[in-house]
Amino acid sequence: MADEIKAELAAGKLVEYEQLSKIYDDIVKQPRPRLTVEGQGKILLALADEDHLSQRQLAERLGISPQSTSEFVAKLAKRGLVSLSKSATDKRVNLVNLTDAGRTEVESAPAEVPPFLNALSNDDLDQLSQLLDKITTAMYNDIDVANPTLAVKFHKLFASRYLKRFQQ
Repeated sequence: MADEIKAELAAGKLVEYEQLSKIYDDIVKQPRPRLTVEGQGKILLALADEDHLSQRQLAERLGISPQSTSEFVAKLAKRGLVSLSKSATDKRVNLVNLTDAGRTEVESAPAEVPPFLNALSNDDLDQLSQLLDKITTAMYNDIDVANPTLAVKFHKLFASRYLKRFQQ
C-alpha cells in the first residue's frame, strides 16, 4: 500500500494537471474541437456504437436531460456531424444519425496527440501508459461498483474504441 503522504502528493499533482489541462486547452487552441466523453462528444460516441437513435433514447442511454441532448444534437447537426430524420413509425420522433464527417471525427479523435507529450521520452511514455492503465482500471472498478448503469458502460466504450485502434 502506498505511503499516505506520497498518495496525497500524487493526488495534488492530479488536481494540478486537471486544472492546468483546462487552461492549456483554452490558451493553446486546437485546430478543431477535440472529442471528449462529455456533451457533444458523448453523443458522437453513442451514435458510433449504435446509430439511428431517437433523441429520447440518446438522453436515456447517456443519462443526460432531453433538453441538453436536444442542444447537443442541434450543435452537432450545425457542424455537419449528425443528421436528423423522421421515424418511419412515428413522424413526431427525430432520429439522430452519424454522418460520414461525424464518423471521421470519432475515428480520428484518439489520433490527436497533445504537443506537451513531446516532452517525454519513449521510456517515459511507456511508464506513463502503464501507470494510467493501473489508475483507470481501478477507477472503472470503483465506478462499476458505485453505478453499473449503461451510462457508465458508455465511458468504457471510449477507452475500448481507442485501444482497438492500436490492437489491429
